[in-house]
Amino acid sequence: MLQRTLIALVVCATACTSVDGSPDGQADALPGQTKQAVEPLDKPSEENAIRFLEQATFGPRLANGVSPQPIDTVERVRSVGITQSITDQVNATRSTFDGTTTSKDLGSQFFFNAVTGKDQLRQRVAFALSQIFVVSQSGLPDLSATPESEPKIAMAGYLNLLSTHAFGNFRQLLEAVTLDPAMGNYLDMVNNRAFNTSGKAIEPNENYAREMLQLFTLGLFKLNEDGTQKVDATGAPIPAYTEAQVQAFARALSGWTYGNAAGCPTVGRNNAANFSLPMIGCDVNHDSTSKTLLRGAVTTAGGSATLHLKQALDNVFADPNLPPFICKQLIQHLVTSNPTPAYVQRVVNVFKNNGSGVRGDLRAVVRKILEDDEARGPQAPLGQYATYGHLRPPALYITALVRWLNGTLDTAEGKDPGAKLSSWSRSLGQYVPRPSSVFSYYPPNAPAPGSSGLLGPEFAILDTATVAARANIVHELLFSTAPATAGVIVNLDTLPSDPNDLVLWLSRYWLHDTMSSELQLAIYGAITDTRASTAAQKKKLALYLTSLSPEFQIQR
Repeated sequence: MLQRTLIALVVCATACTSVDGSPDGQADALPGQTKQAVEPLDKPSEENAIRFLEQATFGPRLANGVSPQPIDTVERVRSVGITQSITDQVNATRSTFDGTTTSKDLGSQFFFNAVTGKDQLRQRVAFALSQIFVVSQSGLPDLSATPESEPKIAMAGYLNLLSTHAFGNFRQLLEAVTLDPAMGNYLDMVNNRAFNTSGKAIEPNENYAREMLQLFTLGLFKLNEDGTQKVDATGAPIPAYTEAQVQAFARALSGWTYGNAAGCPTVGRNNAANFSLPMIGCDVNHDSTSKTLLRGAVTTAGGSATLHLKQALDNVFADPNLPPFICKQLIQHLVTSNPTPAYVQRVVNVFKNNGSGVRGDLRAVVRKILEDDEARGPQAPLGQYATYGHLRPPALYITALVRWLNGTLDTAEGKDPGAKLSSWSRSLGQYVPRPSSVFSYYPPNAPAPGSSGLLGPEFAILDTATVAARANIVHELLFSTAPATAGVIVNLDTLPSDPNDLVLWLSRYWLHDTMSSELQLAIYGAITDTRASTAAQKKKLALYLTSLSPEFQIQR
């Protein structure tokens, strides 16, 4: 009964949101009006620091007097500035995954790292990359003849690969992903032979070549540098590549198998599965003929598997579609689902040239995404508020709640708090690291409901069941002993006890001072009701209502 009443209060609290979606019912600035002042990167306001941490971590948190201040806290960001905070995060100790038999489930490890790891930005970027270069643990085979879990070994190695390359060069990342055995198995790059055991030519599998072009690098249609779609004279979109080019890439990428000490097998045969080493190129199973790739480029006749792979990946990396296709998705994952074309263009410019003539420098790209004027400031840009931000995906929604509430994860005595968080995320439609398809948990071009052209990727897994599940997990976190029993410990002692101060605290921190007056009044009315008799009840009710409000669930 309590939970049903609370959900009803949430509906009441959020039903009065202004028509234009702006806080306090104030209309956005119209075109031509003065834009909000841009804050210096070295002196961010508290609100700006919180927004930065929402974009660059798995949830902001307060230092609460801890000295020295952790690099992922609001106080630290205010002290050193945005630019230095990014540098600190880039240089932070890297979190890793363990695929051994005795280690915890990878989903548990993911959430433990996300809540406690120092390398918050690296993890956020790696998580974004994992949703572009998709491999699912559920899609990898577990060989019954071996005692270990091949899916776990393979996926741990793949996740470590992504975090290793998160701030590296995109070209190196693309090659590492292409030759990773987990990806090779998932999308049939491994053992993709051009000959059978009799030496007769056969058609190589096109799966990896197709997905590499469509999902990892170019997309289906040609783009302008600002991410907008190019069209022909009739207004139709222009394909980014042809079926013949998919086939050409499949042949150019043929001949790779699992790595082992013995080297390559004989013609038409494969090496045994090995997920601990990169794949190796075997010319005996490679189509060495010349093939025409993108923009008229041709591979070298008689070239080796290694040479043709280099030529194929170089060809894709140089394609003009790649920077806008990748940059827009990174912006979507970190900042907003609907970046302006100008924002995309500015990030693309950095992808093309990091200032030192280097193309594909992901460290520079991520820095530009987070330092850009459209990402920075105490709130979303004026004139864009109603269309800005993104629905917090399940994993980030859960970790943000735990981190804001001074969460600790107790692994003593066999407890597995990461598994608890993972189960919650799974109930919300995001089972990390087990996306349901190569399109990840949701496609990047999924529309926002009733939005007249706006994108809302995360809404693809938001339905009546997962909406209710969000309410259920928050209720369990706050009102049940089960999370603490599992090792998920939150601390409400630092929250104010006075109802007015409590509402203002939630607006100041959880919503970086943008809570609407309607929501403030609704929460205040609920927690001053006589049925919320204790300070602890008031805190939990206020947290519950705030966390389920659209104002919190839509990260702006």
